[in-house]
Amino acid sequence: MQNKLNAAQRRFVEGFGHLYARYGVSITFGRLFGLLLVSDGPLSLDDIADMLGISKSGASVAARELERAGVIRRHGTPGSRRIVYEAVDDMEPVFNATFTRVRDSLSLLKREEPTLAEGRGKKRVRQMRALHEFWLQESEGVLERWRKRRDR
Repeated sequence: MQNKLNAAQRRFVEGFGHLYARYGVSITFGRLFGLLLVSDGPLSLDDIADMLGISKSGASVAARELERAGVIRRHGTPGSRRIVYEAVDDMEPVFNATFTRVRDSLSLLKREEPTLAEGRGKKRVRQMRALHEFWLQESEGVLERWRKRRDR
């Protein structure tokens, strides 16, 4: 891929950066994820840094975070020490990360709810726990339906 983004790609990358920043993730994380989503092939850290106008070290940090999240992977380049990155084709890890956060929250809610005194606060916590349980139960069905649709 040439080291230039067209206007639509640039808007997508910038929009993704701002979207992720609203959720407390670095704007670079979101921009890099967006860049790799719209890229037809793998990109080196030099390519990424150049295309996003960021430092190579900043690109490296964001790439490691994205790799840990399971949404990008890195590859070696045959005959070179150069590493390239690309988005995975399966986007379920994005949702699985959300499920993990919901499960972690549910664990805390279940553990601490019994220790709270009866009242409005405990009622809100109980309702939040019930919503988390419902969300997780429903999300399993959503993923199953998605897999069937995807595999057609």
